[in-house]
Amino acid sequence: MMFWKALRQYRVKGLLILISLPALVLPTISLVYILWQGLPALNWQTLSGEGVTGFGLEHGMFGQIWGSLLLMLGANVLAAPAALGLALFFNLYANDNTQRTIFTLLHLLQSIPPIVYGLFGLFVFVHLLHLGISLLAGMIILAMIILPLLVLNALHALKAISVEQTESARSLGLNDMQLICRVWAPLAWPTMLTGQLLGMARALSETAPILFTATVFSGVLWPSSIFEPVTTLQTHIFYLAQEGGNAHVVSIAWGAATLLIALVLLFSLTALFLRRIDQHHRIS
Repeated sequence: MMFWKALRQYRVKGLLILISLPALVLPTISLVYILWQGLPALNWQTLSGEGVTGFGLEHGMFGQIWGSLLLMLGANVLAAPAALGLALFFNLYANDNTQRTIFTLLHLLQSIPPIVYGLFGLFVFVHLLHLGISLLAGMIILAMIILPLLVLNALHALKAISVEQTESARSLGLNDMQLICRVWAPLAWPTMLTGQLLGMARALSETAPILFTATVFSGVLWPSSIFEPVTTLQTHIFYLAQEGGNAHVVSIAWGAATLLIALVLLFSLTALFLRRIDQHHRIS
């Protein structure tokens, strides 16, 4: 009897492993292939543009890196205060109906395809508000995309604070602002910082929204103002990939893809590291 029970358990375990293998193997193969194609193309010439000819390649990739980082940081600067404010309103003042409505809207916003955000940004910010194709328009549209993620992360951070700690602070006579600054902020900031890093990684991975609102293919190393367009790694890859018949251009696109993956992994792994530290601190 025990033998057949153990056999069934091993069969179930083997079936689950077989089902889960594609989720592990296929992304790994894809990553290895991208690195295999992209790492040989990463050298000082392609990064700086020295000795490189071709439309959009003369200035290297530094302009694209700066543009991607500027959009990412600007989006987080715009979205973070709104996300924190909404999360605090949710916890302090929203009743049950309002909380359910906020949750529904947040999940609805998360489900909207990024290209729809891009079209919205094109018609509203670029044309209707006359911002043009600019760094500011790209920052705003990326902030809208990452806002639900940041709000949900902030809500999770505040929810992790025990009711007893909040009630103890209230019993000592702390008002709302004192409760936020002296109790919630010291306890919630590691989780919120993790959410900010994940938001940065998400902003770096978006292409369609900034393609419509913020970027040009070449001619910009550093924008003179937030009303000027930028070049980014995301759209650089998109444009270069159109030159499928030119092996040299495609190799540079693979190099840009490798750089982009490295940046996204940097923020994602840092967020994972901070989350583990925070969990260990809470357990101890």
